[in-house]
Amino acid sequence: METKKNNTASDNKKSSEKESFFHSLFASFFKSSNPEAEKKKKLKAIAKSFSKTKYHSFYKPGSGEMMAPFGKLIFDIYKVISPAQTLIKNTPNPAIFKRQIINYLLSDNQQELLAQLDEQNILQVAKQVPISQLQKDVEAKLQQFTNEFDDKKSIQADNLCKAFTIFQDFCCFDWYMILKKYDSSYQEFNFNVPPKLEKVNSSYIINEIKDFLAIAYAITDESIDWTSLFTMLKETQGRELVSLGIWKKIVAKIRSIQLSKSLDLAVQHMSEDPNYETEIKYNYESLLDPYISKIEQETRSLLSKIEYEQKESKATSICMQIFGTADPQNLKYYVSSFNPVLEKKDLNLLEYTEPLNYLKTFLVEFVKSNIREFYDVVVIRGQWDATLSAPFSNSYQELLKISDEITAFDESFSEEGTMGLKIKTLLPKTAHDAGAENIINRVVSDANDQARSYIIQSAQNLITIGKVIKQLIEDYSLSKPILVANWKELEKFIDVPMKEFSVNIYKKIYLFVQLLQTYIAS
Repeated sequence: METKKNNTASDNKKSSEKESFFHSLFASFFKSSNPEAEKKKKLKAIAKSFSKTKYHSFYKPGSGEMMAPFGKLIFDIYKVISPAQTLIKNTPNPAIFKRQIINYLLSDNQQELLAQLDEQNILQVAKQVPISQLQKDVEAKLQQFTNEFDDKKSIQADNLCKAFTIFQDFCCFDWYMILKKYDSSYQEFNFNVPPKLEKVNSSYIINEIKDFLAIAYAITDESIDWTSLFTMLKETQGRELVSLGIWKKIVAKIRSIQLSKSLDLAVQHMSEDPNYETEIKYNYESLLDPYISKIEQETRSLLSKIEYEQKESKATSICMQIFGTADPQNLKYYVSSFNPVLEKKDLNLLEYTEPLNYLKTFLVEFVKSNIREFYDVVVIRGQWDATLSAPFSNSYQELLKISDEITAFDESFSEEGTMGLKIKTLLPKTAHDAGAENIINRVVSDANDQARSYIIQSAQNLITIGKVIKQLIEDYSLSKPILVANWKELEKFIDVPMKEFSVNIYKKIYLFVQLLQTYIAS
């Protein structure tokens, strides 16, 4: 008997499977070829599904109208979040809220470091310590400041930023526009006289509903710690913008609507798009990385500005003492005016135009006149040990050689010169040829290296000459000179006292070497 029942059940199952198979096969053969009819069928099913949801009172599929309960939901939320909306929208610089998040997370030590890294404080300290020491101290403070942003604090900052971004987008949504659709006479932020909420044609309000769902569903993200955000907001704003308890009820309400899919179904039906899906919108970026980068960039830019201004001030002072002008000109082509066209293409720039110009001017106006006269009188006519005079003589001859080389180097940057012509020819090609950029960058980089080499070599030779002159000044002051035996005889070959002549040369060499060192110290 039992066996017979099992056989019957098995036969029924097979029969059912056959019927299902043939039904599917039959349906595939006779499936409607009318897409519009299929869409209407789907929309009818959507309307039926919507009517079974918890929030079926929001929308009336038969007439395609949004009803009063949905308007009341919008009004209730609008009334709660309006203080936050007013504050956020009336804040001239919205970025201040992100800055408040960071300040909220800063330790006492970081607050102190930040005060020390303030522009006015750095400018004040710059008046008291050398720029090299200031740069070292500031870099140490920057490092100490950023090191306290460990992984834990970074995650905390990003979580608060994400929560605030979503909160801000939700609060600043145009709730009034939806209410205005229900009641055109309703006045914004008027909570004493609520809008007349009856019904509104869905075609008139569908875009606002889509936007509402896109921002509303974002607040249901379970990873968000609303308590931490509201604690931070209360501390930074000095008051509670929205009650945390009421906010959590709003989140729960939106989550319930989201899970019921009621409004999603309503949008699909009213838009006649069965495939429509709400795309949740919220955009936030890492909070700390841009903040730290901005502090580092601004601080280092300030240091560079201070260094440049100090260098310019020092250079101006020294140039005035040596040349009688703050802007002596001698070079024609390796000059700063060559740079704008390179800068426009984001190429390497000529870096040593100022010091090389100063050097060429000094070689022409001072080495070839005052030092040459000293050389002709003291070195050539002086009676002193050749081994002592050789360093002076060698350095002097080397400076004359460098002067000629700088002239040729400068000429090479003319339009007909080797480097100038190459750069001029390749510049138009840089827009589409990376190779052209590389060649120009290499030419300019090599030129900068050469210019720096001229400056360093000249400084070394001038230091050598200065040391020898200093020894000779000391020797001349002795009652019985040791180095030069015929000082008295040499004095008749110059128009000023020997000591005054020598001291003036030494001072100018000393000043000029200081000037060069401000450009090659790094």
